[in-house]
Amino acid sequence: MPEESKSTAPSKATTDDDSLRRIIAKRYKACVAHYSDWIEEAKKDTKFAMGDQWTEEERVALEAQKRPCLTFNHIAPIVNIVAGYQRENSARIKVFPEGAEDQQFSNMLDKNLQYINRTSKLEYKLSYCFDDGVRCGKGWIEALINYDRDPRLGELKFVHSKYYAIMPDPNSVEYDINEDAEYVFKVGQYTKSKLIRMFPDKKDIINDFRIDSDDPTENAGDFVLKEGDADNYGNDPNVDTVNTTNTNEAMDETLEGDAIFTLKEYWYKKYEKTYLVYDEEADRLREYASKETATQAATFTDSDVIEKDMPKMWVASMCGGFILQDILSPLEPNYHGFPFFRFMADWTPSAEDEVTRVMGIVRPMKDPQREKNKAKSQFLHIINTSANSGWVGDDDALSDPQWDSLTKLGSVPGITIRKKPGTYLEQILPSAVPMAQIMREKAADDEFRQCSGINADLLSLNDKEMSGRAMAFRIRQGVLSLSRIFTNFRYTKEMIGNFILHMFPEIFDTKKMMRILGPKFMEDNQLTEGSLAGYLTIITDYRYDIEVTEADNSATSRMETLDNLRELAQAGYPVPLDILFKYMNMPNTEEVKKQIQEEQQRQLEMAQAGGQGNKQAPK
Repeated sequence: MPEESKSTAPSKATTDDDSLRRIIAKRYKACVAHYSDWIEEAKKDTKFAMGDQWTEEERVALEAQKRPCLTFNHIAPIVNIVAGYQRENSARIKVFPEGAEDQQFSNMLDKNLQYINRTSKLEYKLSYCFDDGVRCGKGWIEALINYDRDPRLGELKFVHSKYYAIMPDPNSVEYDINEDAEYVFKVGQYTKSKLIRMFPDKKDIINDFRIDSDDPTENAGDFVLKEGDADNYGNDPNVDTVNTTNTNEAMDETLEGDAIFTLKEYWYKKYEKTYLVYDEEADRLREYASKETATQAATFTDSDVIEKDMPKMWVASMCGGFILQDILSPLEPNYHGFPFFRFMADWTPSAEDEVTRVMGIVRPMKDPQREKNKAKSQFLHIINTSANSGWVGDDDALSDPQWDSLTKLGSVPGITIRKKPGTYLEQILPSAVPMAQIMREKAADDEFRQCSGINADLLSLNDKEMSGRAMAFRIRQGVLSLSRIFTNFRYTKEMIGNFILHMFPEIFDTKKMMRILGPKFMEDNQLTEGSLAGYLTIITDYRYDIEVTEADNSATSRMETLDNLRELAQAGYPVPLDILFKYMNMPNTEEVKKQIQEEQQRQLEMAQAGGQGNKQAPK
């Protein structure tokens, strides 16, 4: 939830908010039923990628049989390759003009967008959102307004949220949840002290919390209890009982503030009666809260009043069975959507359930990884038993102490054994390592490449002498199966970019924009404080023709295009400097381009002056 809000104060938390509490409880239960299986599968995928690849039952069984339990994590390097490729080829969110007349406007927006990207560490946090998606299928970024550094206007802040903490409306089927979701839950666990800092006017209610339950009548007693298993994050729909935490600590009043409670943030669309009037000058419909003001505007503009139910974003927070707040979203009125943006790696929207609908690259590789671990462990077991294959002999061949020593030292090189005359004692000859075992391990390696579709060798693209075209060819061979993943990630960045654009009038005024742009940029782009004020109005009125998206699909595609343009220039076709710079991955592009243009102009003037001097020279 946005950290600090300019919205109205929260409503009084009472147990009388039964209608809203019932809606939250019912919809939360529906979300849990829909997402719980996927969350459990996602946790397994994440553990597998991290190297936790044996179940506890398997470990115990192998230990009882005195067999090794080895892990050769082949999944982690593949995940790291994809994550590294994303970081090496990541392009920032950029503003592009639709036409030449929008160039000045887009330059100004892009400069401020770079400032937001830098101060919020957006690209850095997006990379870890990408990692979550690659491992388990889904990653989340949350947007909020922070007032720590700018108490007046605030700054955009982006938080990398846990993949299991956010649950959209189960009936939503679009990639962008703002298109069809009616509500979204964000679930977090907070100490009582943190809850009081978040909702200071509800301190008395929060101090009385004793049980982490949605039933306020149960929220009393001497012990602090926690609902469900510590690892289900409140996402287990079948938990009917509560488990006590450390009761000695819970009874200690000095530690009571450290008790954990589940906070459910319920973001939902509330449809409110809105009156619309067409503004001919702005070429858009303007919203009015009352019919009287709309009628006055309609009379002035000679237009009709359109009455319509329009969605507004609200957020309610429930903890311990109490509604702690139910307020208009802090991002209103500039942004009417959910502040959550998800990246889904392998997304199949037509699948019947969430488990098969959303997955990362880890799940298809889990069986080959299990086979690899078991083959390696079995191979080591065979080697171990070959070195100490055992002994067979008459019962009286050795004394009891000698038999004990032989059991312990039977595989030691150069061991000396003394037996009774006339008795039988010899070492059991071990069987050779089965060829099938060697083939089994090799097959597991081949299955990794087949299941992942990723050839690690083809992604080792550090050759600086390689042309963009050759590099692109190798990438197409090596990561063709990843194209859907990067297309989805590009869409996620587009959603975030358009959200930032909507928030410009909230977090910027002309003074702040002038400070960020700097006098040289203002001068080079012929900007004034008045023009900046006009641009903010254009954004508010949605009267702009620009595109906010990732700068390009990849650095490699830019290099390939740049190589083609160079070939055209070498063949004698004039390629404008602006087009060349568009595909160059170079900082301070505008500054460098201006310097080159000035130098070209200077050389042209010198050439013209020299030509005129030759004409005037006497023969």
